[in-house]
Amino acid sequence: MHTPHEQLEAMRGLAENWDGYGAAPPQAAVIDLAQEFASFLQAALRKANSDAATLHVSPTRVGGVLIEWEDSARQHELEIHPEDGISFLHLVKATGQVTTRRFSPGGGGVVDPGLLDELRQVLAA
Repeated sequence: MHTPHEQLEAMRGLAENWDGYGAAPPQAAVIDLAQEFASFLQAALRKANSDAATLHVSPTRVGGVLIEWEDSARQHELEIHPEDGISFLHLVKATGQVTTRRFSPGGGGVVDPGLLDELRQVLAA
């Protein structure tokens, strides 16, 4: 099985209509940010003694990336949108309660990947 990093790198080679239904390939900036989020999440999962192998990544139809992971109590989804930010979904397994949140930075871009790299390094220390 390929690592999330390898899967994200492979997404750079996707062409228009990669799914046969008109899907856009993930944009390079979205993949870069997804790489940083995946590294950050893997460091956080290791620090929490969780199984970092539960992290899954996939392209979205609109040129974004979806990152999914879970722990014993919750399932999580983080979607990086190509034009308008990041959204989160958290599901509490015991109750079925779903919480969503969306972050849309001004200027239509996504956050700088260097920020996440700094956070990952702090967690890994």
